Amino acid sequence: MSAKAMQQMAENVKAMLPADFGFTILVFPLGNPGVSNYISNARREDMIKTLRETADRLEKKEDFKTPENNIY
Repeated sequence: MSAKAMQQMAENVKAMLPADFGFTILVFPLGNPGVSNYISNARREDMIKTLRETADRLEKKEDFKTPENNIY
């Protein structure tokens, strides 16, 4: 995945989110998830913490529910 393609994806995601939201995009070839490209609008330390917490929830099979009345 090229840097240009990753930057374009990030610009598209950023345009869809409220200004106070962080995001990351991980792109990897199916069947080889240990090798990935990464882009984010957040501080690296914050993204690492978020990714770890998300991985923990996924391993525990916890759902990520979004309320119907979400203001975003």
